[in-house]
Amino acid sequence: MNKKLTVTLIALMMVLTACSPTAGEQGPAGEQGPEGPSGEVSQDAIDAAVEAALTEAPPEVGGTLVIYSGRKESLVADIIAEFAATSGVEVEVRYAKSPALAGTVVLEGAISPADVFFSQDPVSLGVIAKEGLFDRLPESVLDNVPAWAVDKNGYWVGTSGRSRSLVVDTRDVTDAELPGDIYGLADEKFRNRLGLAPTNGSFLAMVACMIESDGEEKVLDWLTTINGLGYGEYPKNSPQVAAAAAGELDIGMINHYYTLRVLAEDSSAPIKNVYLDGGCGAMVMPAGVGILSSSQNKPAAMAFVEFLHSKSAQETFTNTVYEFPLVEGIEPNALLPDINSLNSPSNLNWSALALWQEKAVELIAQAGY
Repeated sequence: MNKKLTVTLIALMMVLTACSPTAGEQGPAGEQGPEGPSGEVSQDAIDAAVEAALTEAPPEVGGTLVIYSGRKESLVADIIAEFAATSGVEVEVRYAKSPALAGTVVLEGAISPADVFFSQDPVSLGVIAKEGLFDRLPESVLDNVPAWAVDKNGYWVGTSGRSRSLVVDTRDVTDAELPGDIYGLADEKFRNRLGLAPTNGSFLAMVACMIESDGEEKVLDWLTTINGLGYGEYPKNSPQVAAAAAGELDIGMINHYYTLRVLAEDSSAPIKNVYLDGGCGAMVMPAGVGILSSSQNKPAAMAFVEFLHSKSAQETFTNTVYEFPLVEGIEPNALLPDINSLNSPSNLNWSALALWQEKAVELIAQAGY
C-alpha cells in the first residue's frame, strides 16, 4: 500500500477512536469536542488529520556528498562549489574520464562510496544504468529538461547539451574542402591534417552512434582509413583547439565548447567550429547525472541533481562553459548555434549507444589506435 495512504488511514483511525463517545469520557456540560452534537466526527477534524498525515517534513540535507565526476574540474568546479556553499553539504569529488569512472562504479557495485555520477556523455551513464546501479529519478526532475535528454527508464537526467564538431584552422582550411559528414574526413586530401582523442568519452560516444546508425563494418573501415592518413593523437579535446590556434593542426574532432571558450577570450583567434550537416559527427549529447542506488546520502544527492537544473547552474553552463542550457527559460549564450540546426538529438537512442560502447573501444583498438 502507498506509504502516505497508510499513514492517512492510521491518522483517521486515531481521530475516530479518540472522538468516539464512551462512558466516563463526557466533557463538561455544553462543551463539544471534535465530534458533532450527534457524536459523529466533524469534517474539520478529519481534514486536519488528513493534512497532518500527508504533510511530511522534507528530508534534511547535509552530511558529505561523494561525486564521481567525468566532467573536467575546470568546467564544473565552480558549480559544485556553489552547491556546497548554498546547501551546507560537504562535497568530495573524484575527477576522471567518464568511461573510466563508469567502469569503476560497475566494479564497485553495491559498495561504491559514490553518491552521484556526473558524466560528460550519455553512453557512460548508460553503462551504469544497464547494470541497475542507479535509482529512478522522480518525474518532477525528469520533466525539467527535454525528453531527448532523459534516460527512457528514468535512471539519469541531462544537465546541459554538447555538440560534436570540428575545430578548423581558418588559415589553412577552406569551407569548400570540408565534408558534409564525418565519413568525408576519410579522404586522402586530409592526410596528416586530422586530430582526435581516441580515448575521450565523447569520441567513444560518437563512434558508438556511428555503429548504431551504420554498422560495424563501415565504422571499422572509417577508423582504419583515418589511422592510415597519419592522424594526430591527443589526450583530450582542448589540446586540439590549442594546436589549431597555434597553426599545428588543421582539423580536430572535438566537442564544440572548447573552441567557443577560446573565442570568448580572443575573438581574433584563427579558429572556428564547423558543425557537419548530418549524422553522428554533429550529434548533440546531454551531459548528465544519476544517483547511485548504493548512495549513503540520497537527500544531498537529490539536492545536487536539482541544483544542476537551477537558474544559476544553467546560466553557468551556457555563459561560462558555452554549452546548451536544457531548462526552459534559460537564454543560450550568443556564441552558440541554434540547437535545432544540428543533428536532431531526438533520433538518438542513448540506451542503444551504451550497449555499443564496448564495441566502439574494440573497433578503435582493432583499427590500430
